[in-house]
Amino acid sequence: MWFRFLMIGFFSLTAISLMGYQVSEIFQAYSDMFFNKN
Repeated sequence: MWFRFLMIGFFSLTAISLMGYQVSEIFQAYSDMFFNKN
């Protein structure tokens, strides 16, 4: 039982870290475009 919980927690942590990385990349690109436009 704890093994399944550990696997689910590891998978969710990996997904959250990947989503956070993508969001930071998109935010950086948007901020670069905004500052370059000004």
